[in-house]
Amino acid sequence: MKKLSYILDFIKYFIAKCISPILKISKSNRDIWIVGERKSEAKDNGYHLFKYIRENHPEKKAYYVIDKKSSDLEKIESLGNVIYYDSLKHYIYYIVSTKLVCAHFGGCVPDSPICWKFHNHEMKNKKKIFLQHGITKELIPSLMYENTKADLFVCGAEPEYEFVKNKFGYPDGNVQYLGFARFDNLHENTTKNQILVMPTWRKWIPSSTWKSENLEECREIFLKSEYFDRYNSLINNQELIGLLDQYNLELIFYPHYEMQVYVDLFKTQSDRVVIARKDEYDVQQLLKESKILITDYSSVAFDFAYMRKPVIYYQFDNDIYYKGHYQKGYFDYEEHGFGPVVKQLEELQLCLGRILNSGAENPYKNRCEVFFEKYDKKNSERIYNAIDNLKSNT
Repeated sequence: MKKLSYILDFIKYFIAKCISPILKISKSNRDIWIVGERKSEAKDNGYHLFKYIRENHPEKKAYYVIDKKSSDLEKIESLGNVIYYDSLKHYIYYIVSTKLVCAHFGGCVPDSPICWKFHNHEMKNKKKIFLQHGITKELIPSLMYENTKADLFVCGAEPEYEFVKNKFGYPDGNVQYLGFARFDNLHENTTKNQILVMPTWRKWIPSSTWKSENLEECREIFLKSEYFDRYNSLINNQELIGLLDQYNLELIFYPHYEMQVYVDLFKTQSDRVVIARKDEYDVQQLLKESKILITDYSSVAFDFAYMRKPVIYYQFDNDIYYKGHYQKGYFDYEEHGFGPVVKQLEELQLCLGRILNSGAENPYKNRCEVFFEKYDKKNSERIYNAIDNLKSNT
């Protein structure tokens, strides 16, 4: 079956290589952008930038690549210029394109060993733009210039920009502080009586992208993890549920994309607690609607802080996290964080109670304003102009 798939991929690649020189005869095909995120998604910086381009620069030959079975497909089809992931059109436009604009590295490339084998060759005539999907706060080897060769690394905040520019090895000018495209959509938001609990993943726990043959074994490992124990205890804690009752609140528990494979293992008896599946909820909409965010190390806290709303960091495993997940960077939660840092559930309850009692006021608002120097609706505009100004290699 795999052999047949490889043969079909090779045929698509061969046809695309034959057609691409013909397409490039036309001047209008000499600056084609492919925009994307994870192949099944349109909800992050890629989507918001693409939406901006289609609405403000419809003449630009920009295309969004997405899986035909994606639950987000309708959002892209309504904008036009959609390319279905791994289709023949995807192969053709990938080869013809001059700029790959991705929130996740590799998100614009057909998922085939054939394309990856010739990827370096194809990239000689392209610019690679990394939109990111979260503020970079740790030293992440995979994002170093030697591994990405990105021509433009978009930063969402000034401290992040200084960190990436000085520590990740990029040439001068490749790293720019432009703001995230999705930030444009965070300026108008109506909150509900809702608290959002959104922790990140852990490298040492088998995740959605692990290529394991034994899912049951992975589930057993997960069930024995402190991660599961802590968060399952949180959504079943009677004192916390009492606060939800007292203030007429709903709690949305949304595990990270990489942990969503285990979402069915979390159980709660409270009708005030919702265990959210990724295909049923939009992360940005949850952030906009929620009054308070409880997270651990997740970069979603930066989006919440951008909206000047209160955050609580529940970091019960910070010693292990910085050894087994990411190396600590410039961001210190005690010194720079946008809310209190707690390790025990009892501390979390006390902090939550204080915030609710204050009417969800944010005493860390000044830190939010200092961190996000750029605070306007021109993030997508700045990114578009920066990409448009990149000179093609052809």
